[in-house]
Amino acid sequence: MATSSQADVLDIAHGFNGPSTFVQSSVLQSPVALDADGQIVPQLAKAWTQPTPDTYVFELRDDVVFSDGTPMTAEDVAFSLERHLDPAVASQAAGLLTAVESVRASGKHEVTVDLKFPTQAFLASAPMVWQVVPKSLAEAHPQDLGTPEVGVIGTGPYKVTKFSLTDGIVLEANSEYWGPKPAIERVKVVAITDPEAMRLAISSGSVDGTSFIPPEDARKWTDMKGVDTRFFAGNSIASIYLNVQDPHLSDVHVRRAIAHAVNTEAVQRLVVGDQAQPAQTIVTVPQLKALYGDDFEEVTSDLPSYPYDLDAAKSELAKSEFPDGFEMTVNYSSGSESADALQAIAADLSTIGIEVVLNPVPDDAYWSTLMRHEDLTIGITDLGYGSADVGELLPDFLTSTGAKAEGFNFSQYSTPEMDAKVTEALSLTGDARKLVVTDILTEVADQALYVPLYSTNAGIALNERYAGDIGVWTRDYFSAIRPVDQ
Repeated sequence: MATSSQADVLDIAHGFNGPSTFVQSSVLQSPVALDADGQIVPQLAKAWTQPTPDTYVFELRDDVVFSDGTPMTAEDVAFSLERHLDPAVASQAAGLLTAVESVRASGKHEVTVDLKFPTQAFLASAPMVWQVVPKSLAEAHPQDLGTPEVGVIGTGPYKVTKFSLTDGIVLEANSEYWGPKPAIERVKVVAITDPEAMRLAISSGSVDGTSFIPPEDARKWTDMKGVDTRFFAGNSIASIYLNVQDPHLSDVHVRRAIAHAVNTEAVQRLVVGDQAQPAQTIVTVPQLKALYGDDFEEVTSDLPSYPYDLDAAKSELAKSEFPDGFEMTVNYSSGSESADALQAIAADLSTIGIEVVLNPVPDDAYWSTLMRHEDLTIGITDLGYGSADVGELLPDFLTSTGAKAEGFNFSQYSTPEMDAKVTEALSLTGDARKLVVTDILTEVADQALYVPLYSTNAGIALNERYAGDIGVWTRDYFSAIRPVDQ
C-alpha cells in the first residue's frame, strides 16, 4: 500500500496526520470504534454505561493481549487516555479531550472517565484518540513513543515488524489478536511522494493500492485498467487560516478583505478539481448533516459570507489600518500540493494591494515550525475527522487548547468567551446544541478567522485482485481488504 508521504510516528499524540493514522488504525485500538454508518460500537470494551451525564464506565474485554503476548489491563487502558492530558507529553490530540477531568482503572476490567461537563464529543472522539498501548511503554517514552527508534505495541489485527523513515513500514498479522484474523497476512506501506509515480506504481502492479489519490487527477485513476478506483464523500475540511495575532491580520477588516479577494472556486478547481464540494463554513458536511439534518444548507446560507468580490475586498481594506495594503511573508512546504494554490491566492491578494512573499521551506522543517505555531500568517490546512460529531472539530479550530503548540487552531483566535461557547456546545444536545453551534459559526464567519475552501471526496484504488468494503468511516483499511477469490 502506498501513502503520499512517510508515516513518521505511529502514535496519535505526535503522529496526528493522514499517513501515520493510516497505519496506526490497524495496529492500535480503542475501547470503542465506528461501524460502517459512523455509529459508536464496542471494541476493546464489551459495553459502557453512563451512570451520570458526566461519567462513563467502560467494561473491558478480558481476553485481549498486546502483540507481545502481555495481557491488556485496565491500567493500560486508563493511562492510554490520561497521557494526552499531560502537558509534558504535548499531545496533538489534547484539543479533542478538553472535557476530560480524570481517568482511572475502577476495577480489574473496568475504566471510569469523569468529564468536566457532559458532552457527546468525548465518545465521538474516542475511536481515534484513545489508542491503547502498554502503560509501561508509554510512561517510559512520553515524547517518542511510536517513532522508529522506540516503536509501538498494540492490540490490533496487525503488528509492526519493520519501521524505517526511508524504507517504509512492514506489518504482519498479529497472532495474538483477539478478533478475526485479517485476510492479508503481510502489508508493506511505502511512501511515493510524486502523484504520477504513485499512479504508475499502482497501474503496473508493483503497489497494490492506496487511499491517497490526488482528486484533481481522478479521471486518470478511474481510467486505469486492472485497477478499481472509487470515490466517496469525505469527512474533511480545507480552509485558509488567518492568524489574528499577526500585526496585519489582527485587523478584522483586513481578514474580511482577504476573504472577499480569494477566488475560492478557482482554488478548489486548481487543487482538487471536481472531486470536492465547496465549503460554506469550517464544519465538515457529515458533521453539519448529523447536527442540523436536511436543514444544514439553510443554516450555512444564513451565516455571514464573503463571495469573491474585488470591489468589496478593496472596500474592506479601505476601512482597515492598512488602506494602501502591505507586504506579508507566507511560509509553505516546498513539497506541498498547496504551493500552486498559494500562488493563486497571492495573485488574488496582489490585486487589492496585499503583496504575499512566498517562502518555500523543507517539508520537515515547515511542519515542525507550523505545529510550534511559529511564523504564522496565512496558510492552507486540510484536516480530516474521524466522527460525525461537530464536537470533534470545534476544539481544534477555536479553543485556547488548540491555539497552543501541537494544536490545530492556526488562526490563534482564543478568548474565554469562545472557550465557554465551545464547552457549552459540547455539553448540549438537540435544538439547544444547534443554537449554540450556530452562534459559534456566526462569530467565526463574522470575524473571518478562516476562509472555508472545500471538502474533498475520499478515494480508494485497489488492484483488481483485491476488494474491500471501504467508506468514509473505515479506519482499519488493511483488515477491510481481501483477495477477490476469498
